[in-house]
Amino acid sequence: MADYLTSHLKGLGAEVEVQQIYPLRPNVIAHWKPMGKVKSRVWFAPHTDTVSVLGMSISPFDPVIRNNRLYGRGSSDTKGPMAAMLHALKEWLKSPDWQKSGVQVSFVGLMGEEAGNEGAIALARKGIEADFVVAGEPTGLKVIYAHKGACWLEMESHGRSCHSSIPQKGVNAIYPMAKAITAIEEEVIPKLKKWPHKSLGTATMNVGTIQGGSKVNIVPDRCRVEVDIRTVPTFDERKAVEFVRRKVAKTTKDVKIKVQRSSPPLDNDPNNLWIKKLANAGRGKDVAPWFCDAAIFAQSGIPSVAFGPGSVAQAHTKDEFIDLHDLEQGAAAYLKFLRDL
Repeated sequence: MADYLTSHLKGLGAEVEVQQIYPLRPNVIAHWKPMGKVKSRVWFAPHTDTVSVLGMSISPFDPVIRNNRLYGRGSSDTKGPMAAMLHALKEWLKSPDWQKSGVQVSFVGLMGEEAGNEGAIALARKGIEADFVVAGEPTGLKVIYAHKGACWLEMESHGRSCHSSIPQKGVNAIYPMAKAITAIEEEVIPKLKKWPHKSLGTATMNVGTIQGGSKVNIVPDRCRVEVDIRTVPTFDERKAVEFVRRKVAKTTKDVKIKVQRSSPPLDNDPNNLWIKKLANAGRGKDVAPWFCDAAIFAQSGIPSVAFGPGSVAQAHTKDEFIDLHDLEQGAAAYLKFLRDL
């Protein structure tokens, strides 16, 4: 994907840079610079990776068009929005007017959004000059100006194994974890409503996985649980981790808690002029419960949003697809936004 983008962007006359993040996992960065003084800078920032193909009912990387839909892993999230961006850029560059606009447009194909935002984090640390960043995501052409963050916790307890006929000789690691899960269900989740956010509502929490023991007739010496917290600006990662640790510690001291990964929430002023301009090219504004790379750039003080064709309801599904009509409307919306600059 990175090799294809590099070739394609050079074909569109861009200055292209490949930023290596992991082996064979780069960001691909392109710039189109206007003549004269640069007055403003806009970035298009889709991601090149997808989620796992496990459990898919269609061939994930053999795209097929059927019933006016394009099927395949990434068609919705987020190769569809990326293709719409690239098509709009190609059309925009056909007119010489862009060279006199004073607007520098940049494109970056970001690696690692689905894993830990590694590509966006690396680019933000390197430093980007931008007045506005548009992360390509399937938003139904609504500008997502605010979204929840994510904080994934790993909880672990340890015991001592022995034969289950003499459990008093061992220490069962599942028992303290059961207390910790009960504390989350009864003492943490009901309290989340104390920190509502004006746009995003309250944070949410879900115990997603539990692993403990190896066989029914062995006292388990280890138990591990993963917890998904969807944070909001009023209940961020720091507050969430501190709150969970305090409530769990009241019931058991035998469970260790650490952050597995996290992504911050996004919270822009919906009346920002860039957001209004993009919303005018699309279908208005909205907020979302999921997270994306936009929040990484927003941490640097850059107005950043998610926007693109397709529906998040089709993302990550076993038969992922994007409607071709939506794809065409997405390209038209990106092009209108570019021409209105």
